[in-house]
Amino acid sequence: MITFKKTLTTVAVAAALLGGAFATPAAAADPNTCPKGKFCGWSGTNRTGTRTVYSETPGCIPLDHIAKSVSNQTSYTLVFWHATLGCATGSKLVTLKPGTYSDNPGSANSVEIYG
Repeated sequence: MITFKKTLTTVAVAAALLGGAFATPAAAADPNTCPKGKFCGWSGTNRTGTRTVYSETPGCIPLDHIAKSVSNQTSYTLVFWHATLGCATGSKLVTLKPGTYSDNPGSANSVEIYG
């Protein structure tokens, strides 16, 4: 009987240790995705490099950093610009409908947000 209890204890401990070895943290966020309800810009193409997450309302705003790839997970339509004299001037790069992204639109430095 004692051997049977030892075997069960050993199996239970091994299962607990192995189960934990394959777990991944639930809080780990993928830096190549954009949270729902936000729009994001990355410093590199193909959603690589440093990600900046924005939470804005309709209007025209300058971006904090040059974005070489962008994602729109808002309910708004976004137009990204390489602005020269303020927002919505210069080169229009890409228009993103809600739930879409562009991996290489150019060097965006401002965005128009349509409600």
